Amino acid sequence: MQENNSNNNYLSIRRKHFLWIVFSLVIFGAILYCASVVSDYAEKNEIENFDDAKEYGLGILKRDFALFPENDTAEEEKKEIEKEERSKNILKAPILLDCSVEDGKALVKEPFEVAKNKATDAVFELASHGNTMYSLNFSSKENAIYCKGTLKEGQQKIFVYYCEKI
Repeated sequence: MQENNSNNNYLSIRRKHFLWIVFSLVIFGAILYCASVVSDYAEKNEIENFDDAKEYGLGILKRDFALFPENDTAEEEKKEIEKEERSKNILKAPILLDCSVEDGKALVKEPFEVAKNKATDAVFELASHGNTMYSLNFSSKENAIYCKGTLKEGQQKIFVYYCEKI
């Protein structure tokens, strides 16, 4: 009976020892994982400041492991920031407008409307890359919107693909 107890104690001690070793390996692996993620991010974005890398690492921990739950106001602020970061393009679908090209400018012949914002006497200042001309600047009589467009050399229609409110 005493031999059986000593065997159980021996196995119990070995089991605890094994579990501590496994636990320490898991912790070490997690530390290496976090360090590699932060290192990759710092290398990719040329970060030399530790504060930026720390914020990124905490963001990963929050997102992946939910270690630090966010309250409602933090979530709302995060959603507002994401809204601001999204494209401000108010143009639902690209439009094709008749124009005339003179002296590096595309003069749009008819007024057009984007999301209830009207643009009359619209002028796109153009630059070229090969046979493609693209807009550098935009102006109109109302100055309520800013648009970008492109056209091929020799064409009389400009393809407007982006507009935002000013």
